[in-house]
Amino acid sequence: MKKILITTIILITFCLSGVVYAANLDEFNGKTLDKMWTYRDPAKKGTYRLEGGKLILDLKAGADMYIRGTDAGVCFLMDPPKGLNDFSIVTMVNSAVNGTQPPACQPGLIFFNEANWAYSIWGPYANIDIRLEDCEGASYRWRDQTQIGINKADVDIDKDVWIMIKKTGQELEFFAKGAEKDNWKSGGIDKKLMPNYTAGNYKIGLVAKSWGGSVDSTFEFDFFDIPEVPKAVSSQGKITSTWAGIKR
Repeated sequence: MKKILITTIILITFCLSGVVYAANLDEFNGKTLDKMWTYRDPAKKGTYRLEGGKLILDLKAGADMYIRGTDAGVCFLMDPPKGLNDFSIVTMVNSAVNGTQPPACQPGLIFFNEANWAYSIWGPYANIDIRLEDCEGASYRWRDQTQIGINKADVDIDKDVWIMIKKTGQELEFFAKGAEKDNWKSGGIDKKLMPNYTAGNYKIGLVAKSWGGSVDSTFEFDFFDIPEVPKAVSSQGKITSTWAGIKR
């Protein structure tokens, strides 16, 4: 009886961690999108499904997210971790589901202050490179202006790519690697948009956009993680699996 009680307490504590901490690890193993996510698709350009442990997004051509007023990109957003100023967001993205990345598109990670129309997007770009492009109001910056990116010769993008944005103080640093066992490669550090990313004013998550010359595209995200936050339950399926494991 004592053993059962202790086990039950451990399970309850584990499950409640999903309340104490916003669920920070999603491996997309469920059948529906976890409640921690807000799906943002103002122009109805995307359709998504969870299949085979992946979040799969079908994106129509011309789903651009640009300066204020051009708002057709697709985002999966959540609140940043409370009380934690320094943290990272990580995903593995496949932008080359059909063999190569399509033209004029970019899936990846995002920091987003919608009220100020300020965002930082980091990910594989139009089968050219991995880069940061960002915007604040009517001011948009490409790689030649942000000076932040990683060339294909250093991290191949025609396959699964690990990408990370690391927030430290008043800086964002952007990383990528071509395999889980590889070391992270930094594409650079940015400070310009940091005044927009203060507690209560922004979201974090996944993004995909496309623009002139694009085609209908498909992207896969394997997981989303905030490594610095204690692991929390991310889906009912995982709660069930954990309970089943304890019962065995």
